[in-house]
Amino acid sequence: MANCEHYRTLLSGLLDEELTAEETVEINTHLIRCASCRADYEELRKTESKLSAIPFTEVTDAAARSFWRLPYSRALRNAALVMIVGGYLALLAVAFFSFLAGDEDLFAKVVAAAIVIGVLLLLGMFVIERIVTYRVDPYKEIER
Repeated sequence: MANCEHYRTLLSGLLDEELTAEETVEINTHLIRCASCRADYEELRKTESKLSAIPFTEVTDAAARSFWRLPYSRALRNAALVMIVGGYLALLAVAFFSFLAGDEDLFAKVVAAAIVIGVLLLLGMFVIERIVTYRVDPYKEIER
């Protein structure tokens, strides 16, 4: 049928019982008349029943908090942050000193200095914003 595409979009809604009463009557009437859509609906029902049979246990908040508070987890996180920040700073230092020692023109040095100053200004604004926000944060007493 030409309307089958319209009804196929409603099949999952029918399966999940998310349709209005009018849409449910409309699609059920169509399923009685259309064998192709009825076969698609039955296939969706089989798939849904197989998926619902799979056990799924969600991690509780307490388990997630206990994982993040484990000593090795905290140590790994801190070590990763130190390595990333330290590596970035070392890379910047090497680039800065090789740039100063090189024979590049003044324009390139001014552009590089503008970029570095811009990044530092953004970082400073971010830190100031976080401090101001923390002072007026009504939820700062809540453990996260």
